[in-house]
Amino acid sequence: MPYIEINERLYPPLAYTTYFDECGEWSDFIKNGYKMFFVNVSFNDLPINNVTGFTPFRTGVFETKKPDYTEFESTVHSILKECPDAFIFPRIHITMPRKWVAENTYETVDTPNGGRRESLFSDKFREDGGELLKNLISHIQASDYCYRIAGYQLCGGTTQEWIHHDLNGSFSPMGLEKYKKWAAKKHGIDITNGLEAKDFSKNVLTKEASLYYRFCCEEVAATIEHFAKICKECTSNQQIVGVFYGYNGFVRDPLWGLHGLGEIISSPHIDFFSSPCAYDDTRSLGLDWGDMLPVDSVRLHGKLCFIECDIRTSLTKRMQDSRPGQYPEDIMPLVNNEGKRTVWKGPESEELSISALRKAFAHQAAKGSGIWWFDMWGGWYHSETLMNELNAMRSICEERVNTDITDCPCAEVALFIDERAYANSPRTSPLTDAVNAIRVAMGNTGIPFDTYMVEDAEGVISDYKAVIFTATNPSERGIAASKLCKEKGIPCILPTEEKYFYSTEELRDLLTDMGVHCYNQDNNVIYCSNGFLGIHTKKPGETTIHLPRRMLIKPLLDDRVEAQVTDTITIDKPQHTTLLFEI
Repeated sequence: MPYIEINERLYPPLAYTTYFDECGEWSDFIKNGYKMFFVNVSFNDLPINNVTGFTPFRTGVFETKKPDYTEFESTVHSILKECPDAFIFPRIHITMPRKWVAENTYETVDTPNGGRRESLFSDKFREDGGELLKNLISHIQASDYCYRIAGYQLCGGTTQEWIHHDLNGSFSPMGLEKYKKWAAKKHGIDITNGLEAKDFSKNVLTKEASLYYRFCCEEVAATIEHFAKICKECTSNQQIVGVFYGYNGFVRDPLWGLHGLGEIISSPHIDFFSSPCAYDDTRSLGLDWGDMLPVDSVRLHGKLCFIECDIRTSLTKRMQDSRPGQYPEDIMPLVNNEGKRTVWKGPESEELSISALRKAFAHQAAKGSGIWWFDMWGGWYHSETLMNELNAMRSICEERVNTDITDCPCAEVALFIDERAYANSPRTSPLTDAVNAIRVAMGNTGIPFDTYMVEDAEGVISDYKAVIFTATNPSERGIAASKLCKEKGIPCILPTEEKYFYSTEELRDLLTDMGVHCYNQDNNVIYCSNGFLGIHTKKPGETTIHLPRRMLIKPLLDDRVEAQVTDTITIDKPQHTTLLFEI
């Protein structure tokens, strides 16, 4: 299992947080042995979601003449009063106060819900935001709780995930000027005519727009690294720094700015990368909630994947019910206007809620990633049964911190993501949608797989029996990676514009023909790596899991299945049951 080293001791990266501090289950998690807590703090109280207008913050630290740390520090002190040895990670929203926005309109962009916000690649935002970040860290270092600060998570942009505030690449006069200079300096291209909004049509791709797609992603990455470097310097390189970024396995629109992971994946200033587990099919049970990040590349570069598991439960309610009268009735509903469930609605029962938590945990445990349970509106896990489950998961992680897994099956398939290829197709075309669609389809093949950037192909490709590429119009790096397969005689699946999607059944048939071991052909979700085997059933009834060889399997989280040495596991369970084994 992965670990975080604090004061020469190793701790599992397992944490809790909430947006609504007053509704959070801090006490429940503390009583169940959790020590790590992310606490939100923002430079302003403006919306974090520039589509809905939602913000969880009541106080912006720098919105008043004298900085106001009340909202942040009251939560920190409350946690430490109950758990004096807790580890606090400030989750800092780096975003400029109203006064700055009003005085620096050239450095800002229009947002979808009205108003203006900072351009994410504005030099002045980097400079002034950096000063505010220094001030915040300096205040924390001088506080009575400074010795309980274990690290920082740096957030920005829409939904705090470094998405451009306009969802359109921070397209503005300032952005165009910076783009021209970037194109000339980095690519030797003289852009004289500029760009217009029509160049970003979903059905058309121009050379200028394609280049702008790369620019608006790479410059967001540069901004993130800029702030991470400041954070590292302020803490004398002694504390952990992490960021949201790099959702290139899930987000297909390059104008969101999330396809610049390759620029900073090796940064010495960033220790962990975060993303939520994917929201495919509104988080329905019966399928893998995969990784938005290429997690195996992140680990390959010596970084921790600290995944946000905001798992809805049967206790999840509307945020309007957690803070009555605070928000409009029509934002973030549990069901839409047609009466269909949205991503915000949890499972109907406590039993299915446990299965959902187990599925998320099994996935991250098998991938060697950390978890922070994100109880967004509070109360999602306020149940003795659910907390017993989360307590058991904590124990599993603590018992296996830094364990050396040498005799465990691992993935025989590598799935490669080519983030630069998103700029080679019309914006949000079906061709770019294929990346996430193939990843989702793979999740139910019964064949575990690893996920990498194409830039890492040369170093890892020989470790796999088969390879899947996901880009229909690959970048030069993607083309080079596919050529490596041919040179090394490794069979691969390579989408084309004519055949850009493969179903679960097609992928399974192709991969088994390539000699890959299939654990199960009943479209169940199977995780197997890092000493863990996870099974999530798609349908009710009997199903058999075929292991690659005989081995000792021990049930975890469920004592109704006996430990045994075997190469097959036959189970007869209700639909959407999740089982976890140590192997």
